[in-house]
Amino acid sequence: MKRRFAVLTALLLLCGLTACGEAETQSGPGQSSTGQEEILSVGETSMPDLPMPSAVTTPEASGSGGERETAEGRVLVAYFSATGNTEGIALQLQSILDAELFEIIPEVPYTEEDLRYSQDDCRANREQNDPAARPAIAGTLENPEDYDVVFLGYPIWWGQAPKVVYTFLESCDLRGATIVPFCTSGSSGIGSSADGLKELTEDTQWLEGQRFDGGASQAAVAAWVEGLELPGSAAATENEGTRICLAFADGEAVAVLEDNAATRDFLAMLPVTLTFEDYAGAEKISYLSQDLSTEDAPASYDPQVGDVTLYAPWGNLAIFYADAASASGLVPLGRVVSGLDLLSAMDGEFEVSLSIAG
Repeated sequence: MKRRFAVLTALLLLCGLTACGEAETQSGPGQSSTGQEEILSVGETSMPDLPMPSAVTTPEASGSGGERETAEGRVLVAYFSATGNTEGIALQLQSILDAELFEIIPEVPYTEEDLRYSQDDCRANREQNDPAARPAIAGTLENPEDYDVVFLGYPIWWGQAPKVVYTFLESCDLRGATIVPFCTSGSSGIGSSADGLKELTEDTQWLEGQRFDGGASQAAVAAWVEGLELPGSAAATENEGTRICLAFADGEAVAVLEDNAATRDFLAMLPVTLTFEDYAGAEKISYLSQDLSTEDAPASYDPQVGDVTLYAPWGNLAIFYADAASASGLVPLGRVVSGLDLLSAMDGEFEVSLSIAG
């Protein structure tokens, strides 16, 4: 398929930069090559090769760190990481949000033997199978009432958050805060892992969580954050547009559409099932059966990661999951606010059912 030469040039540059920046991980039986932090893996993965932030909040110094202000208060990124993958996402969030950081550190660290899921009596399995298990943590979060938004990160162990995260939530009063869960895993989505955590908090607002793989880019993390309705953010206070659901074999994504002539025509087509394919390692595209209006569309558009667009010359939808160059004929329709990682991981041709979110 013919396409924009500017896009291909940008992608070649991007691939070169990405190859230089990826952190190495180790793979073991039952573990994918990205080194995701999940109990369905054996052994430790290497720590991501990421620079430490200038101010990391530790249990001994929980009052330090940056102070990202929303309209109502500060932002905290609290996380537990057994092998380093969740920590990598947490550090990216700390950088994106200029937030304070608190690592949930168990008093007794998890060893390689503790994480051998094939052994029924390994420590992790015993804890996950015991509803009352609450592994002790080192230190406590000081002044939890100061935080208006808390990003809570953890690996997925047998479909749920590790019990040490339960210990953390029961150790601090987060009433009044907005809590945003995120996780890392080799294959499982975030699923119902946040449901049990919600029950441990009172008077909190929980936003929809997101699953990342161990090698998720900062651009992908930033795109997710941008789509969240955080207190005081534009998305929380302005008309956010129409939300649509994109359901496919490996999960679903949610996008928020703008209000323009093209999106109004597109919404009139829903519900619809479309066949998508990958293009140039940057887009998932699908050809539409009818033209959409390009009234008031820009002459050219510079797509960002997560953008949902129309490429008018060929009449195809293009959902960007990697950086690409500005191009004429691109019409912005909206943004994917969750599930972009699952969508981008789909191989070959695949069907997506699109509908207005209820």
